[in-house]
Amino acid sequence: MSQSSILAIDDEQNIRHLIKSEFSIEGYEVATAGSGEEGLRLFDTRGFDVVLLDINLPKLNGIETLRRLKQKSSTTEVIMITGYGDIKSAVQCIKLGARDYVTKPFKLDEIFALVKQVIKDNRRLSDRQEKATESEREVSGGSIRCPSKAMQPVYKLVKKVASTDKTVLIQGETGTGKDVLAQHIHLQSKRKNGPFVTLDCGLLSQNLAESELYGHRKGAFSGASESKLGLVEKSHKGTLFLDEIGNIALELQKKFLRFLETRQFRRIGETKESQVDTRIILATNRDLQEALKEGALREDLFYRMDVIQISIPPLRDRSEDIECLVPHFLKMDAAEGEPKKISAEAFRMLNTHAWPGNIRELKSVINKGTILAESDTITADDLPNHLSFNKRELPRRLKTLQDVERDHILEVLEETGGNQSKASQILGINRKTLYKKIHKYKIFS
Repeated sequence: MSQSSILAIDDEQNIRHLIKSEFSIEGYEVATAGSGEEGLRLFDTRGFDVVLLDINLPKLNGIETLRRLKQKSSTTEVIMITGYGDIKSAVQCIKLGARDYVTKPFKLDEIFALVKQVIKDNRRLSDRQEKATESEREVSGGSIRCPSKAMQPVYKLVKKVASTDKTVLIQGETGTGKDVLAQHIHLQSKRKNGPFVTLDCGLLSQNLAESELYGHRKGAFSGASESKLGLVEKSHKGTLFLDEIGNIALELQKKFLRFLETRQFRRIGETKESQVDTRIILATNRDLQEALKEGALREDLFYRMDVIQISIPPLRDRSEDIECLVPHFLKMDAAEGEPKKISAEAFRMLNTHAWPGNIRELKSVINKGTILAESDTITADDLPNHLSFNKRELPRRLKTLQDVERDHILEVLEETGGNQSKASQILGINRKTLYKKIHKYKIFS
């Protein structure tokens, strides 16, 4: 079991010395700070199991320090120390999230008991969360092994690379499960007990992406009121998963290339280099060769990223996996109850759909069907309308012209992945007309 750590923030040197010496004897790892500002800086550098915080601090008082600690980490347990038995301040601290308080002069037995209880509760909560996470992994797609021939080379390659620290590039269409595969690699690696940290590069601006990755020091730019650890540092001894890496800004690529090569980085606003021990997994739905030709990707970065490449085939190329994914998602949606069943007709519709949104779309369709089904079985009527053209049964009645038009529009939208601009071109109508027809036929209702 790892050594428990304590941060003691108190302006009285004798109190800091007492806490450090007594708790160190008991086997705790103790850091001390003489002010709120110093305590916050120490807190930024590492995590602590418990913070012992004096209410009456100079300049930045204990109440404001507590507020800022909780902004940084809402789960950190803080025990307040006051020399005046000020119940009003203590109650305010409890409302701000402090775990408890003691008054000076405190008895060591009292504060030992509080700290031990906090750490015991934290470990109990951590165990529960770990069990919940493991349960979640079992139904997240990470541990489900799809039977299709198309996926077997993927599993074979994952088994080979998981035990190494090589950079992996996962390629595949949106919704194929690149994030799930990345987590699966992490869980099969020697870093499985370390953090798995994710950043979606496609959602961030250049400045925000750099701050998220490398962190920043206080005052480095407008709005940087506090120093911040970047995701790179948070992934130390674990895995850093960068999704949609193909969308990383050109201006960031040189700095990112250097990080990939050396694992060294520099926080925004700092001059010194820092080193991190992390494994990198990248993912993209872009054709990186095309991005290279278009000048959107540096050639040296491309070759540095393309160490080991794993391509996930789209769901339409492995339709046999639908048979194991459907009950899997039904079980997820059932929570603690009995999972819904699915009718033969509804399953046939799922099996003949092209799935432009891949596994993510399938999961969404099952979720909606579970909600809409009035019985314990999901029928064809419970599935979204855009799947209805997959009904290949003999017609029960002659189709009207409107039926034919509606089915044709559905089919074209399906083939274009829902892209209305492309669909309107194929149909020979303008986009406004297509929009009206979509609403007329309630295609996406």
